[in-house]
Amino acid sequence: MGNFVPGAGVGPISVISRGPNKLDAFAVGMDGGVYTAAWEPGDTAWRGWWRIDGLEAAPCAPVCAVSRSADKLDIFVVGLDRRVYGAAWEKGNTKWYGWWPIGSLKTVLHAPVSAVSRSADKMDIFVTGLDGRVYTAAWEPGFKEWQGWRQIGNVQAPPGAPVSAVSRAKDKLDIFVVGQDGRVYTAAWEQPRDTTWRGWWQIGTMTTSPRTPVCAVSRSADLLDIFVVGPDGRVYSAAWGPKDTAWRGWWRIGSIRTKLRASVSAVSRSADKMNIFVAGKPTGLLGLFSSVRVYTAEWQPGYVNWRDWRTVGNLTTALGMPIGAVSRSENMLDVVAPGTNGRVYTAAWQPGDTQWRGWWVIGNLVTGMTDPRVNDWNRVGVSFKQENNSYSEEAQGVTTDGEMWFLSSSAGGDDNNKRKISKYDLKSNRLGEIKLPENLWKKKAHIGAPGYFDGWLYVPIQKSKNGWGVWKIKPNFSEHKFLPGEEGDDRFSWCDVNPLNGRLYTSEYSEKDKKLFAYDIETLTRRPEDDIQLGSTPIHFDEIQGGVFTIRGRLIISRSKGSSNGIFCFSAVTGHCFGGKYLGKFGSAWSELEGVTVRSLQLNGTPIHVHVLELDNDNSLPTCIGGGGGDDCYLHSYRVPEPERL
Repeated sequence: MGNFVPGAGVGPISVISRGPNKLDAFAVGMDGGVYTAAWEPGDTAWRGWWRIDGLEAAPCAPVCAVSRSADKLDIFVVGLDRRVYGAAWEKGNTKWYGWWPIGSLKTVLHAPVSAVSRSADKMDIFVTGLDGRVYTAAWEPGFKEWQGWRQIGNVQAPPGAPVSAVSRAKDKLDIFVVGQDGRVYTAAWEQPRDTTWRGWWQIGTMTTSPRTPVCAVSRSADLLDIFVVGPDGRVYSAAWGPKDTAWRGWWRIGSIRTKLRASVSAVSRSADKMNIFVAGKPTGLLGLFSSVRVYTAEWQPGYVNWRDWRTVGNLTTALGMPIGAVSRSENMLDVVAPGTNGRVYTAAWQPGDTQWRGWWVIGNLVTGMTDPRVNDWNRVGVSFKQENNSYSEEAQGVTTDGEMWFLSSSAGGDDNNKRKISKYDLKSNRLGEIKLPENLWKKKAHIGAPGYFDGWLYVPIQKSKNGWGVWKIKPNFSEHKFLPGEEGDDRFSWCDVNPLNGRLYTSEYSEKDKKLFAYDIETLTRRPEDDIQLGSTPIHFDEIQGGVFTIRGRLIISRSKGSSNGIFCFSAVTGHCFGGKYLGKFGSAWSELEGVTVRSLQLNGTPIHVHVLELDNDNSLPTCIGGGGGDDCYLHSYRVPEPERL
């Protein structure tokens, strides 16, 4: 496995107690495997990590765990095919069983699955789909398979937005989500009264950033407390009890500040006693010179306000990182968190302790992302080409649905538009085309480098009759539509969908601030809260012609600059730049680097993975307007180290 890269992202750690004084932790490793470790009385240290074989997830993906009765564990995670999978273990088993796909619902790769047991051996799980709707599935003894997915109401949230779930009493469920409008919503269900879910109801008037997690806890029967990070980076709380006609709150808790959309963890260690945890920093000047620490605040009967935040030891972690917290026995607390080195650490507290004990490292697991070693990407040859025809003329990019190549061409004069998308097999045989519709075509309209996601081609268009936007096309060309978008300075030279969060991204052609702009894939509405700020690069970053996201959290971007044609690789989690390299002119004085795509193939017996399109601008009159020349395009293919991590 490759080396861990600080700054590229670390994964959240979940922890659960399946019985008094028994702990189990779960995380996704750098290889995408789901791992578990365990501790119980008699152990002098945590045991593990053991890989739960049979599934690969995206690095830094969350794992959800639930104990439906004593010594029984179920875990849930989104696989690389974007479906939800479950695995199970109970006392007496020598290994985990699973992974079983749960229904056919697809979501985004970093969608958290929320699970709750509302009574012995009954489970309900929740996830937000790609369409931003909240879905649930259920299992109990006697079911041959999971029942669901069923949509809960019509609340609209970002794709894969966190949904929190809690059971405040037997067979009663409450769930919470922040909508796309930034408001906090709740819905409820109980047996046997409800045949469908009730809600969604808005909680108070506070608004925060969409995709912010809501943490919920029941500290006593039919009492609910929720916690969320507000727009100022502070933690806020609201509460509900059986006598309330509406939620009470929001109250600000102390002075610790964290990042927007950070996660707050809450646990009830005994009746009506609560502790919350956050990875944050002090406010004011002190925060400027402080490292990010794990902080806790507590509340119990008799307190007028929350007891203010105190540090949990001296572990340095990432701002806003979720903290796994659990009470394994009355008034005992355990927390787990990743360090900035990707290792997993734990700390503990019990009555009589004047301060937290720990942090102790758990085993040798490292979460996060590996170094893709961009400088070691080696060109193997040309895997696709078109020469001297209207398809190669002004070729702008290539994408793939895993079966076919799709080539975009921005050719066409004033009167004979030949701007199109053409489809090819692996032998470069053309199988069909679709031209830019007449209602979009305009002199100097420009088709950029396309992307593919979930059964659609996304083709960026500049300066069409309807302005800037994205032409969305089925790969068999049976259906297409145009989504108008904002012009920006010079956006939509390329576009692609990030499978980690389901947003479509593009950039400015001449990027001075290295920013990716996020859009809704159904409406092309701007979603600035999901913008990605890219880190510093080792070579100059401008004249951006193409970009592609990978299923393991990479973003590859191509740059066109003559002899300085280049390629970059970033983390799609944090925007960290892994590296960049110059690719040169490929032997032509008129070479221009266009789009980039990813596909695992063989070329003359050698594995190839990353493909960049060269437009060889012939220095003659183009064939598309009656000349005898014409551009050529060549797809240059590269072998990369550890392609299974790309």
